[in-house]
Amino acid sequence: MQRFLAVLFIISLSTANLFSQKTWVDKGISITQLDTLGDGYESLRGTFTIENSSIYEVMNLILDVDGYDWVEGESRSEMLLIDHHDSTFTFDFFVNVPWLFVKRTGRIKVDVHYKDETFYTGSTQIRNYNRNEDYDLVDFYSAQWKVQKHGANNVKVSYLGVYQDQKMVINLNSIVINKIRKRLNSTLYNLKVRASENANPVQSLVWPMEKANTRFKTEGNQ
Repeated sequence: MQRFLAVLFIISLSTANLFSQKTWVDKGISITQLDTLGDGYESLRGTFTIENSSIYEVMNLILDVDGYDWVEGESRSEMLLIDHHDSTFTFDFFVNVPWLFVKRTGRIKVDVHYKDETFYTGSTQIRNYNRNEDYDLVDFYSAQWKVQKHGANNVKVSYLGVYQDQKMVINLNSIVINKIRKRLNSTLYNLKVRASENANPVQSLVWPMEKANTRFKTEGNQ
């Protein structure tokens, strides 16, 4: 099932305009709800342009998982392992939404690729590990960034995320997806502002200091 959803997720990147349901534009951020996945899943794509920045400035913010204070919502992330030689990093996320009776967690490995002045990321969910028992394991996680040089001093950013129906008291209906959309809009706007604050944008990728997590290394990717 996860492989099938991943294939649909990739297809949605190239056919998004054909299947788009609705688009909102706020503060220079365009959010489109896509109708490319089956029942129980919603997909949101965000696009925007950052002026007077660099692709490295943006990617360095995305790499700094422990510094995600620009991410809106009831969630937190913790970097576990960085392997800059393979251009990957692994992190845990925790989501606690009391009004939905939702406490979810997941462990994600992210691959970073570079080609033609563009950074791409892809995510792989790690399922078997000793997680915090106060949180339920999320059934499916998928998120992808595309950070592309746009003109001399601008950056075009695209984000595509899949959100799962909680299948609890309230499903992902229009009210819930609207709240998610607004928080995603705020998150992307915060990233846009943060990445444009530097008068002299950096021109190199700076990985956070490599972490040595004994517990994680012992568990491995079971």
